[in-house]
Amino acid sequence: MRIVIAGAGEVGYNIAKELAEDYDVTVIESDLSKAQEVDKLNVEVVMGNAANVAVLKRASIESADLFLAVTGNDEINLLSALAAKKLGVKTVIVRVDKPEYADKPVIRNHPVGYDVLVCPNLVLASYLARLVTIPGSVEFAELEDAILVEMAVKENSLLAGKTIADAGFPKNVIVAAIHRKGKILLPRGNTEILPGDILAVFGKKEEIQVLRGVIGEPVVRNVFIVGAGEIGVYTAKILEKSNLNIKMIDLDESIAERAKKELKRTKVIVGNATDIDLLMEEEIDRADIAIVATESDEKNLLIALLAKSLGAKKAFVKVDKKEYIPLFEKVGVDAAVSPRRATYLEVMKLLRLMDIRAIGEVKEGVVVLEIESGIGGKKVSEIKLPESTIIVAIRRGGEIEIAKGDTEISKGDLVYIITTWENVEKVKKRLVA
Repeated sequence: MRIVIAGAGEVGYNIAKELAEDYDVTVIESDLSKAQEVDKLNVEVVMGNAANVAVLKRASIESADLFLAVTGNDEINLLSALAAKKLGVKTVIVRVDKPEYADKPVIRNHPVGYDVLVCPNLVLASYLARLVTIPGSVEFAELEDAILVEMAVKENSLLAGKTIADAGFPKNVIVAAIHRKGKILLPRGNTEILPGDILAVFGKKEEIQVLRGVIGEPVVRNVFIVGAGEIGVYTAKILEKSNLNIKMIDLDESIAERAKKELKRTKVIVGNATDIDLLMEEEIDRADIAIVATESDEKNLLIALLAKSLGAKKAFVKVDKKEYIPLFEKVGVDAAVSPRRATYLEVMKLLRLMDIRAIGEVKEGVVVLEIESGIGGKKVSEIKLPESTIIVAIRRGGEIEIAKGDTEISKGDLVYIITTWENVEKVKKRLVA
């Protein structure tokens, strides 16, 4: 497969690095230093503006199967992607930063002709909201009324040292897999949960919320957001659906007023988030989580640490400079997240999901498949599946059922499976045949 990438910034460079070993990759870049850096990879580099058709043709765009427009300029991305489509590229994925171009994190089958639009800030906002609402989550995939969540087991977790059977998971929740020291284990009732494990937990959404008590995570009621920009507002919109008490603060009155108009259940305050008296007046000490998303990394760190020192239980921070992420988390920030990193992960996920009917990917190469069963009259326990593979649920007649060993699969059922990428084809053959 031939892939052309427009942009060799952080997102484009990392995508090129990931794909170069397996695919024929060409990168278009107008900045000499970035072009020289990406040229060290096993890729072809074309200097120039990707919105210029002549430059696209120099990159042999007509023979490309996939075009990724991920420069830091929305207009160049949109124009170059349209040109690539016109010149015959089958699939185009476009990064857009401005809210006027995208109102959701990921837009598929855009009416203009783009196959996928990805908005970094909204992708990040969705991630932040998930960190708040899904207890202990590090990754997740949604299946309408059910959800697969990966949860990290910390040293002080109530789960550590317990067996699966004794952990007290709700009835319609199963531990589908355990990631332990780079390996994927399929647990049994007597499997002991250890600190450092990552549990792949599957269940109905309302049951997943009950897990806070099981894993010892406190219930989140109060969220304090610093920054009324795109990330802050979109995060608040998602969190408003969870009936949380949300406060938002921004120094810019016009930005704060715009946020007030867009939000329904969030108290928006005009003020300085470094004003200790104001923070205490607005009860920062009662905040279960503070989300800090201003335009300055350094200011975000200062405010996050200030919020925690005043009583906020956790602080999640937006970070633009990737080298700051480990530093921020080392000095006390609970999660430091980057829009560019989130975009890179989202694009890589999209690329890996293109060829199969997949719901999503969770950490360490584990994929959630949705396969229409071609077999019938067999129980789950009777189906021979590859190693590190488990059937987690069946959808029949619009209802989803958590799969157990004696659950019978009928022809035409939608079967949800957790497996590794290398097992995908084997799994499809076993269930479709």
